[in-house]
Amino acid sequence: MRKSIALLLTLALLMLSTAAFAQFGGNPPPPWWDPQWKDYDNHRWDDGEVSWTKVDEKYVNIPWIDRDNALLDENNPARAQSVEMALQTRAYIPCYLEMKVTGNEGQTILQSFGPLATPVENPNGYLLAFDNEIGGFVDEFWNSLGHGRNAEVNFTEGWSNVYIQGCDVFKVEVYANDDYKYEVQAGPLTPYDANTEAWEAVDQLNLQMRYKFGEYGLYGQTRTFDQPGEIKEIAVMDACEELTVYHQFRVPYSRNIAHGRYDGEVIFRAYTL
Repeated sequence: MRKSIALLLTLALLMLSTAAFAQFGGNPPPPWWDPQWKDYDNHRWDDGEVSWTKVDEKYVNIPWIDRDNALLDENNPARAQSVEMALQTRAYIPCYLEMKVTGNEGQTILQSFGPLATPVENPNGYLLAFDNEIGGFVDEFWNSLGHGRNAEVNFTEGWSNVYIQGCDVFKVEVYANDDYKYEVQAGPLTPYDANTEAWEAVDQLNLQMRYKFGEYGLYGQTRTFDQPGEIKEIAVMDACEELTVYHQFRVPYSRNIAHGRYDGEVIFRAYTL
């Protein structure tokens, strides 16, 4: 009986060994229970390739190179770069000045474009005339006393001096895109054909003027031009301000003024400051 059991065990071990041999390519596995052979198959499937990496500051060959403050050049919008130049701008606006004079059926427009432009006009088509038939006579306060070819007006009226006023009120309009001044220059009228040889006769007619600003302004005091080339300052204006002035003129009419023609000149002038 014992021989039969021993024979069966031998046959079983033989069958297991045969199966294991067939499974492992013809070589039996190492006996796993034997400590000497338990790690025999540990490196059986290695491929022979080994790599190893570790990062540490001790792994350098040039230690003085600065590796801590480097900014890696990634394409990151938060690190966008830019270039900029501030170009100075400057504009030079040319100066412009104009004056328009209207009165006695005439109008003159003067325009100055840019530096050193100084237009001057001496119109021949109209004038400032003092005539008893046109402007007529006025009293000391510029009140009309009448007009006419044979107007019966005395040299004095009601203890008031008498004058012959100009043929029209002259309107002057001025504009400039710079600060400017407006003034009037005039002087006495002198005899052209009047006989002033008598000691009683005066040899000049002192021109008088009053003016107002704008159509609805009030006339100011009367100014007298009794010296040649006398200048009366009318207004000083800021750039881009428009100015409108109405001028009224007269000459005296008295017993010591000889009959005849007297000539003079009135200059309306505007200039930038």
